[in-house]
Amino acid sequence: MSEAGEKPKADPTSSGSRWALQIGSVLGIPIRIHATFLLILVWVGMDAATYSRSVPREIAFVLAVFACVVLHELGHAAMALRFGVRTREIVLYPIGGVARLESIPGGWTELLIALAGPAVNVALAGVCAAMLVAFDVRLTLQSLVQWQNLGLVQRLLGINIILIVFNMIPAFPMDGGRVLRAMLAIGLGQQRATRIAAFIGQAIALIFVVGGIFTGNFFLAFIGLFVFLGASQEVAFQTRRHAVAGHTAHEAMITKFETLSPQDTLGRAAELLLATHQHDFPVLDAWNRVAGDAPPRATARGARALGARHVGPRGHVARSGSGPPRDRSRSRALAPSEQPGDSAARGRRRRPARHGDVREPRRVHRRRPSDLAMRA
Repeated sequence: MSEAGEKPKADPTSSGSRWALQIGSVLGIPIRIHATFLLILVWVGMDAATYSRSVPREIAFVLAVFACVVLHELGHAAMALRFGVRTREIVLYPIGGVARLESIPGGWTELLIALAGPAVNVALAGVCAAMLVAFDVRLTLQSLVQWQNLGLVQRLLGINIILIVFNMIPAFPMDGGRVLRAMLAIGLGQQRATRIAAFIGQAIALIFVVGGIFTGNFFLAFIGLFVFLGASQEVAFQTRRHAVAGHTAHEAMITKFETLSPQDTLGRAAELLLATHQHDFPVLDAWNRVAGDAPPRATARGARALGARHVGPRGHVARSGSGPPRDRSRSRALAPSEQPGDSAARGRRRRPARHGDVREPRRVHRRRPSDLAMRA
C-alpha cells in the first residue's frame, strides 16, 4: 500500500518512522522493519510449535511472504520515481507494508502507481506457476485445504494470488481504493473522487471489522480498523490540500504587525500578546533598525506579571547596543502602502530603514559585578 505524506521533500536516507529499524536500501529507498513486526514472528513460531510443525520452516515462509510484500512496495516506488515522485521509506508492519511517497499525483499517474504493486505480485505468481509446471507439480483442491503441508513455491503462489485479490478490493486507501479514486478523479475531480472512494472504503472496512468479530478473526477486524482510519486521514489531507490549492504565501503572510522599542517593558509586550495574534515582536531602535526579538517565552513571563505596570530596568525587553537614546514612544512598522515620510504625521520623524541598516538580532547579556571587577 502506498501512502502520501505531508512533509516537505527531504533526503530519503534521513530518520524515518519511530520504532523502525533499517535493514537495507534499494533504489536509494530505506527499507525498515517496525518493532511490532517481531510479534508476528513470535505468533507464527508459537502456532507452529503448538501443532507440531517445523518452527524454522514456518518462520522462513513468513520472511519469504514479506519479501514479496517488499517487492510489492518497490513496484509502487519504482513507478512513482518514473513520474518524479520520491519515496521516503518503506516500512514493514505485521499487517503488511507501506511505501511513504512524498506526494501522490492524481488521475492517470495515481492509477499507474497504484497498479504497479499488484502487477509485481502477478509477476511473482507467474514465476511460481512456471516453476511448478517445470517440475510437474500439480495442485489439487484437497492440497489447497491443507496448505500448511505444501512446499514453499506452492504456498508462495497461493500467497501472491491472495495479495493480488486482497489489494484490489476497492477499500481506500488500499491499492484497489486508489485505483477507484484515480478513475473517478478523471471525470469528477480529485476532491469529490476522494470523498466517494473514502466512503466506499470505510463501508468495506466496517464489513471487515464486523465479520472479523463474529468469526473470531481479529486480524481481519484489525485490518478493517486500519483501513477505516486511513480513509479518514486521506480525506482530511485532501481537504487541506484542496483548501490551499492556487494560493500563494503572500496571501497568508502578516503585513501589519506590532513592534517594540528597547525601552518597552515586558508588561507592554504582554499587553500586545493578549491583544493581537502575534507571538514574536521585533524590537526596533531609534532608526528602525532591528535590534532584537522578543521571544514568546519572555513575553509569557511578562503576561504572568501583567499586574505590575512598571517592571523596572530588569523587565526591559531588550537593550540597544548603539545609537543615541530615543524617546519612550513605541516604534511602529510601516504598512506596505505607506511611504517612510508618512511616519512624521504620527510622531517624531525617524530616518527610514534601509537594506544596509538591518542587523542580525544580538543576544544581550546582563553584566554581573564580577565581570566589572575583571574589566577593572
